[in-house]
Amino acid sequence: MPSGSVVMKFGGSCLRSTDGIRKIVAITSREKRVALVVSALAGVTDSIVREITGRLSEKSIEAFTKQLAARHLQMLGVFCSGEMLERYSNDVRKTVAGFSRILYGVYYTGELTQRMKALLMSFGERLSARVIAGALESSGMRVRVFDADTLPLLTDNNYGNGNALLPMTKKMAHDKLNAAVEEGTIPVVTGFFGTNREGHVTLLGRNGTDYSASIVAYAMGASRLVIWKDVDGFLTADPSYVGRAKLIAELSYGEASELSYFGANVLHPKAVEPAEEGKIRISIRNIEGPSTGTLVTSSRKKAVGVVKSVSCLKNLSIVRVYVSGGGFQAGTISEISGFLGRAGVNIMSATTSQTCIAFLVLNSDLPTAVSALRESMNRGIEKIESERRVALMCVVGEGLGTTKGIAARVFTAISACGVNVGMMSAGASRAAYHFTVKMEDLDRAMNAVHDVFFGD
Repeated sequence: MPSGSVVMKFGGSCLRSTDGIRKIVAITSREKRVALVVSALAGVTDSIVREITGRLSEKSIEAFTKQLAARHLQMLGVFCSGEMLERYSNDVRKTVAGFSRILYGVYYTGELTQRMKALLMSFGERLSARVIAGALESSGMRVRVFDADTLPLLTDNNYGNGNALLPMTKKMAHDKLNAAVEEGTIPVVTGFFGTNREGHVTLLGRNGTDYSASIVAYAMGASRLVIWKDVDGFLTADPSYVGRAKLIAELSYGEASELSYFGANVLHPKAVEPAEEGKIRISIRNIEGPSTGTLVTSSRKKAVGVVKSVSCLKNLSIVRVYVSGGGFQAGTISEISGFLGRAGVNIMSATTSQTCIAFLVLNSDLPTAVSALRESMNRGIEKIESERRVALMCVVGEGLGTTKGIAARVFTAISACGVNVGMMSAGASRAAYHFTVKMEDLDRAMNAVHDVFFGD
C-alpha cells in the first residue's frame, strides 16, 4: 500500500540559479511527508564529460576541480552561514577531493573504462544534493542526504544505461527512507545513478533522474511522484513544429510511456514502469508557472477523437536487409537483429516482408549497423540498403487499436499535404502506431495530422 508520502524530482533545469533553488525550498516546505531526488546543477554533468574524455593533464585536473568546488561552494554561501556553512562546505570539498583522486588515477593509468566513467559522472548529483540539503536546512527543515549507491538503488550491470532491480531496491531502501520521513526528516537522494550488486556505480542513462525518482517512489511505496521541470507537461505535439500544441491534462501509463519513447522529451522513457508497478500517480509540473501540468495515472480515458498526441523522433536512418525467403525461415529476424545488438546498435523500430527486413536506427549508429551486417553477408543476407534523414512520427491515444477510422484520418491528412509514408507499424501497442517520413516533410506532416485531431 502507498505510504502517503510524495517523491519530488528536480532536474538540472530547476537548478540553474539560486532563484531556482529558492523555488525548490518553497515547494518542499509545503509538503509534510516528502523525499527529494535531484539532478546535477545545470551544465555540470556535461562539463564532467568534456573533462574526463578530453586531453587530461595535472594542470587541467587542478583547474577543473577548483572550478567545480567553487561553483557549489558559492551556491552554498548564498543559503548557509556559520557552522552550517562550514559543515556543508567541508562535505563539498571532501566530495570534490574524491572526484579529483579518481580523475588523477585515470590520467596516470591512461585508462577510462565504462565503470570508471560511470563513477566520475555520478559526482554532479553528489555535489548538488549537498547544496540542496544545505538550502533546505537553512530554512529550518531537517534533511539527510542519501547517495544512491549506498542507499542502495540497485541495477543490473549496464554501466551506461542501467535497469533497476525493483524488488531488491525496495527491500534495501524502503525502511531507510520511510524511517527518515517518519521522524520528520527530508531524504535528499542523488538522481541519475545507482549501483550493481558488486557495488560499482551504474548510470541510468542521460536525463535519468526521472527514472531515479520513480524507483525511489516505488521503493518507498509513495502515493505521488511529482516531476518538476521547466515545461508545463505533455503537449499534443512538439511545439517546435506545431505552434498550436495544447497541454494534455491526463494520460494513462501506456500513453505516457509511448510518448516518452517516441520523442516527447518530458519524461524519461523508463520512468513510467516503476510508478505503474507501484500504482503511483505521476504529476508533471512547471517550476516557473502555475500550470496544472499533466497527470499520469492508471486511468485509460479516451479523448474526443481518441488521439492524445502526435510525437516524433528526428534524424534517423533506415537499414533495409534483403534476405531471400526470409519470411519463411525461422529465426531470420532474431539472427539479423542479433548482429546489430552485438555491435551496440539500438533498433528503434522494425518491419518485415517476405524479402526484406527494415530497421530504424539512429543516424549515428548507421555506419556501425551497415558494417556489422556486411560482415554477415555470407550468412543469408543478399543486399543491404540504407536511407538517411528520416523521422519517425507516432500517434498516441488509448483505444487506437480498437477504434475504427483513426488510421484513415491520419493517412488521409498525410496524403493531402503531399507527404509519402515509409516504414509503418501498427498493432504492437493498443495505444500507439508509428510511421516514417522524410525529414524535409516532417513539419508539414506533423501540422497536418495535428490539425485533423486538434484543429479549431
